[in-house]
Amino acid sequence: MSKKHKSSQFPTSRSNPPNQSPAGQNGNLIKPNSMPNSTPALQEAIAPSEPSRIKPEQISLDAHHHIQKYLEISHKSNVDKNDLNAVLRLSQHLRVFGLLSAVGYLNQSNAQENNETRKRTFPVWRVLLGQMSDEINPPGTRKLMEIEAPNEMARELMKEVVKMANERPSEYMASWRKSLNLSNQWNFWARAYQED
Repeated sequence: MSKKHKSSQFPTSRSNPPNQSPAGQNGNLIKPNSMPNSTPALQEAIAPSEPSRIKPEQISLDAHHHIQKYLEISHKSNVDKNDLNAVLRLSQHLRVFGLLSAVGYLNQSNAQENNETRKRTFPVWRVLLGQMSDEINPPGTRKLMEIEAPNEMARELMKEVVKMANERPSEYMASWRKSLNLSNQWNFWARAYQED
């Protein structure tokens, strides 16, 4: 093989052509502040849209509020054994199957009305996931917790989460992460309010 032919096997090292998007060695976008001559408008266009941030310091307070709201709605002063099991079960479901699956479970109204486990689980999951979703949704959006019919509320919740997963995947992933963080705190506060 001639020397000339060998050298043609490998592409020559070149800088990025001007019509390509700026990317690092791993294909990641270059941070806008590393582009000294770019304008703020260009930096804004290049920066990936930031998903809603999870504020760890707020998670515990939110979870406490959610458990209190469940007690208020269910006219209880304490969390009973079935409620606690439902909270723990929700946490496990979110870890194993995810947020979309959890709201899908709420929406399974067919042929499950006589399921005792579902009867105990549904009210707790609906209130906790409904509150979380209402807090994520932008102002002006219909509040799920204001829908009185439980099955209608579950359908709306499913619709919203499916839409988020399809159209705004980064927001869906952030919401899933938030639900996982919340589930630990829901567990804590449910045990704290457990009846003797």
